[in-house]
Amino acid sequence: MPEQMADRKHILITGVSGFVGTSLVNYLQKKIQGVSIIGASRRKKSISHFYPILKQCVSNAEIFDMPVRAYSYVHLSGKVYDVRDKNNEEEYYKANYEATKELFNHFIKDPEAKKFLFLSTIHVLTESPDTVLDEAYNPEPFTPYGKSKYLAEKYIQQNCPPDKDYYILRPSMIHGPGNKGNLNLLYSLIDKGIPYPIGAINNKRSFVSIENLCFTIHELIFGNVKKGLYHIADDDATFTHDLVKLIANVTNQKPRMLNIPPCLLRGMARLGDYIPLIPLNTHRLNKLTGDFVVSNKKLKKEIGKPFPVKSEEGLKFTLGNLYD
Repeated sequence: MPEQMADRKHILITGVSGFVGTSLVNYLQKKIQGVSIIGASRRKKSISHFYPILKQCVSNAEIFDMPVRAYSYVHLSGKVYDVRDKNNEEEYYKANYEATKELFNHFIKDPEAKKFLFLSTIHVLTESPDTVLDEAYNPEPFTPYGKSKYLAEKYIQQNCPPDKDYYILRPSMIHGPGNKGNLNLLYSLIDKGIPYPIGAINNKRSFVSIENLCFTIHELIFGNVKKGLYHIADDDATFTHDLVKLIANVTNQKPRMLNIPPCLLRGMARLGDYIPLIPLNTHRLNKLTGDFVVSNKKLKKEIGKPFPVKSEEGLKFTLGNLYD
């Protein structure tokens, strides 16, 4: 019997209290009439504000004590990268690999479940790429965060039954109003009138707006996209100098940049490799000055639709609402 579209409206979303989860629930509620969402979080109290619009609210642990019946599982929950906690491998392993494995096994047993979407990270690949990152790039995860996410990816790929589909999304840096990330740090720096210290190097980085990410998840759930691994980024990478100017414009500041000679920066970084008190080392310098460009060609081809938000347009909207 052909699949009924109504079946696709039953969705389980983990990590529903986080930035992506909250944005996705609001997006789906506006986009799809009659969508039925089971929201899961580590603590049910953290999603109490969702009670009126969710079919059911459960803790992550309660998922396995109830006969979950959902067409799609969207797994957003996990331990996010924290530079202050980079050596705690066991916690990352449990939260990002073991928990994903347990949920995926539950998905396999759910007779109504057809699609499993896992939000991974582009950092399973590398911290300092030397080329544009597409799906053919050989992963070399650098941190416990990246390593644990990569283990989860491989488990899903190796254990998905032929009658079910999986989608692994590796997003570049996600931004949107309300998000707390590296973009906020740069915003705060420029808002205070502090010059951007690496003006001598104009590198470029890929971002993905929360609107484009939610659009993609919607298409994977309700469309007929081929299962597999996909990188996601806005269409155009952004030069750092342009980003500084955008932030300066939003904050009514004059864009200020310090053009410290690259040779001096490299010298300071080499010292930082041996002296922990120096905040700059070679790895951090490479991250700050190197390009980090992500290809979305495979994803865009499979979806067959343009992203709703242009790169600069999305950044302007985010920056204009960071502290509203």
